[in-house]
Amino acid sequence: MKLFFLLAFLTGAVAAGAQTYSVSKTVNVFGDTIETYKNAGGATVGVITTSTDVFGSKIKTITGPNGERIQSIKRSTDIFGNKIMEVTDENGRPTTTIKNEIDIFGSKIKTITGPNGQPVQSVKRSTDIFGNRIVEVSDQSGRPAVTIKNETDVFGNKIKSITGPDGRLIQYIKRSTDVFGNKIVEVEDGNRHRILSIKTSTDVFGVETKEVTGANWEPIGYITKSRDIFHVETITISNSHRQTTRTIKTSTDIFGTKEQVITDQDGQQVSIKTVNDIFGNSVTTVNGDENAVPVNLLMDLLCGPEEKE
Repeated sequence: MKLFFLLAFLTGAVAAGAQTYSVSKTVNVFGDTIETYKNAGGATVGVITTSTDVFGSKIKTITGPNGERIQSIKRSTDIFGNKIMEVTDENGRPTTTIKNEIDIFGSKIKTITGPNGQPVQSVKRSTDIFGNRIVEVSDQSGRPAVTIKNETDVFGNKIKSITGPDGRLIQYIKRSTDVFGNKIVEVEDGNRHRILSIKTSTDVFGVETKEVTGANWEPIGYITKSRDIFHVETITISNSHRQTTRTIKTSTDIFGTKEQVITDQDGQQVSIKTVNDIFGNSVTTVNGDENAVPVNLLMDLLCGPEEKE
């Protein structure tokens, strides 16, 4: 859940027109990890400090430019082994609590409650007697809202069926492999009408291509991924006419410095570079044209994927 609660705070700074952004990560003498986010002028826009208290709980504290507290996230384990995540606001008041527990049948249950302890949502993950994995989402009243069933048919295809509160099919997703080894993802609506298909193939040179087609098999777009002899990875995104709309090149030099260069269809670029020193500290900088990539993609590349519960 890294930076999930700080994204709205930082998005304004990212979109404001500055062209250089940086995040540095250090570890202090107490073992706390400190991530400092700065804008083009070098001014701090946010700090995330991750520490461990005497009970072993992990605490992530988010502060603003002047050190003012914005939010705090505490992860702990209770005496029954349940994992708890508590989110508090700038005044230390609870806003959200997420409890992960396992019942006597081995089902995993995630319960989300609000500031006053009132139920907001619950998610139950279980396996039926046929080995199918079931995810059941219930609303604040405990009524079923969405059910997701993952199963494997007799041909080895993986099927995901999504149904609503009345048991009616909402969406059907099938993952299969054709006789040539290509991976196929087919998405259908509640009436089993085709919505789109994604075909992933790899040529003799190791270039991976994802071809996305629509309801009537019309091309929607393409994504190719390749790696050259210098281990530079290139991802190319193209439209239905195979015109390139964006490329992402990722490379790592002999010193371990990682750089991602994103180029849009107009030639505008953003460079994201991460440098690690011998002490384990790192500095990530972003340089480039303001509109070369969407803010959410920029932040995802800068911060990495969200941590999973």
